[in-house]
Amino acid sequence: MKALVLQEPGRLEVVRCPDPAPGPGEVLVRVRACAICGSDVHGWRGEGGRRLTPLIMGHEASGEIVTLGPDVAGWKAGDRVTFDSTQYCGKCWQCAHGLHNLCAHRQILGVACREYRREGAMAELVAVQAHTLYRLPDKVSFAQACLTEPFAVGMHAVRLAGELRGKTVAVIGAGTIGLMTLLAAKSQGCGHLLCAAHHADRQALAREAGAEASVEGTPKALADAARACTEGRGADVVLDSVGSQGSLDTALAAVRDGGTVVVIGNSAVHTALPLQDCVVRQIRLQFSYSSEGEYPICLKAIADGKVNLTPFLRAILPLEQGADAFRRLTDREPGLLKVILQP
Repeated sequence: MKALVLQEPGRLEVVRCPDPAPGPGEVLVRVRACAICGSDVHGWRGEGGRRLTPLIMGHEASGEIVTLGPDVAGWKAGDRVTFDSTQYCGKCWQCAHGLHNLCAHRQILGVACREYRREGAMAELVAVQAHTLYRLPDKVSFAQACLTEPFAVGMHAVRLAGELRGKTVAVIGAGTIGLMTLLAAKSQGCGHLLCAAHHADRQALAREAGAEASVEGTPKALADAARACTEGRGADVVLDSVGSQGSLDTALAAVRDGGTVVVIGNSAVHTALPLQDCVVRQIRLQFSYSSEGEYPICLKAIADGKVNLTPFLRAILPLEQGADAFRRLTDREPGLLKVILQP
């Protein structure tokens, strides 16, 4: 098969690789679309230690089933699918208690670290566990479907925040996850929807995605915007897609007393927390990791036309242009939010 292989940091090549063979409980999928995640870009730079080379990256993908491995039922060749980026065992305590995103034996597609290696979907074929598959509605294209993974990450955070209908919600960050979180919050019927971002082009994308107001990513700017539409109280919920000291400070400044802050991003390894302030204001601080069963909700929202994915669909390129796409994303080419590769 043809694959885009990370040979070493900064060097991607399209090469011929052996076709993967699906093991027990797995299926072989012909990849029709695979989006580049920000974590893939970090891996291309040699950051994080989770993309040990050589490696086929990619975990945001969709395609058609080619063959079934042993012990697979309920699927057939030709079925249009997407799949969870987390390959989980289904047997550990976490999986048994509805926490497969925290599976004790989880592996992430397109990741190679000291503990495991799992080749990804920037290739013509990829082997995935059958229990991680989701059938695509007829109205959902392969390009839209490969965006289900980041959309589900945002939806998971939104669900952890609790009921949002009619509430004032602020999202910090307007990268892919920030914008997907914004779309998820909007789809759940929130009242006022705000976004904070440092760059003007991303602020514009947030407004295109449905933010009522998009402001500078500073504590004062977001706090002022939140108070302006809540009679001075502040946002009911703040969702932080960045995960830095600055974004956490901004979230705590913007949230109302008794409100909720959900942290999705983890740009910083450690941050300082103003504990006394959080306690006396009774702030609920929730962390969110990956997704946990939100794919069907997201696929239905896409199929029903309830979310605007247009900003993410403007760069659909052949796999052969993958190396150049990584460079363009790293250089923050104006207007380039997401790149979807087609093998």
